[in-house]
Amino acid sequence: MVPLKSFLSERIWPVARVSILQIVLMAGILGNIAGWLVFVLLVDVLHWLDIDFHGQTLNSISPDGKIIGIIILFSVNLLLLLSAWRWLERKRLQDMWWVFSQKQWRYLAGGLAAGLVEVLLVFGGMVIIGVIKPSWGLASVPVKTVLLALGWLFASSILGPIVEEALNRGYWFQNVRRSWGVLPAVVVTSLLFGGMHLLNPNAEPLGAINIMLSAVTYALSLLWLRSLWLPIGWHAGWNFAQFFIAGSPNSGISVSSMGLEGTTLFVSKPLGSHWLSGGEFGMEASLIRTVVLIAVIVVLLWLKKNKPLPESEAG
Repeated sequence: MVPLKSFLSERIWPVARVSILQIVLMAGILGNIAGWLVFVLLVDVLHWLDIDFHGQTLNSISPDGKIIGIIILFSVNLLLLLSAWRWLERKRLQDMWWVFSQKQWRYLAGGLAAGLVEVLLVFGGMVIIGVIKPSWGLASVPVKTVLLALGWLFASSILGPIVEEALNRGYWFQNVRRSWGVLPAVVVTSLLFGGMHLLNPNAEPLGAINIMLSAVTYALSLLWLRSLWLPIGWHAGWNFAQFFIAGSPNSGISVSSMGLEGTTLFVSKPLGSHWLSGGEFGMEASLIRTVVLIAVIVVLLWLKKNKPLPESEAG
């Protein structure tokens, strides 16, 4: 029989820390509050940013305010996450499988390619069956719009994937895996990852389910290659391609809501049923992505079983 103290310290306490960090970072108790305090400091006190958000809701804040606010929020959350990993967990980044080396760039590049291919498969399928109508998106835009596009690219396709993967496949996954094993870690972290996207604009239940399935693919790729850079790259490639190539909303955040018309290769107009087109949430809420993700999961399970990574490649 396992002693109560050992059970609490090895099984319960690591999961409790995951829950605490989830509440602190994502529910606004610390991460969001700290981020908005920095935002207010830059806007109202130091006057570094010319943004008027007084008396407005978040949805009515100007696109530059949204982008800068998201960058600040992600940066604060990344700092809090790394501090928690170092001082609360007393672990190094190596324990998160997140140290960049000469070998790791291949996993990052492979992840970027995987995200791009996934978008092309889903986008192509949706075009073929006629549930979205793509039109040419690129146009001459003001310099300010180009800068906004670069800011959104950094926030959504670089900083966002790094923060979300370090939190989900790094902090959450590693803690639950050590306490309860791989399968519970995959299930729990996938549910958390999908559930938190229900707070996004125009959220769809199928979108949350697909994001849970995408979390499974990221976790399996992490287990196979033992590198956080592959899911970071995969996540980044998907975010970039669905928004800037397909012109589809990124988890409910559309091109028009960010004032970025003319900066995407295509603009995709949804047609027909939401469960096929994804509606205003984007292709992440399409059944076609569900089919693609299930196929990818089957392939990754086969690779993990039949093509184990050599020990020399793990570092």
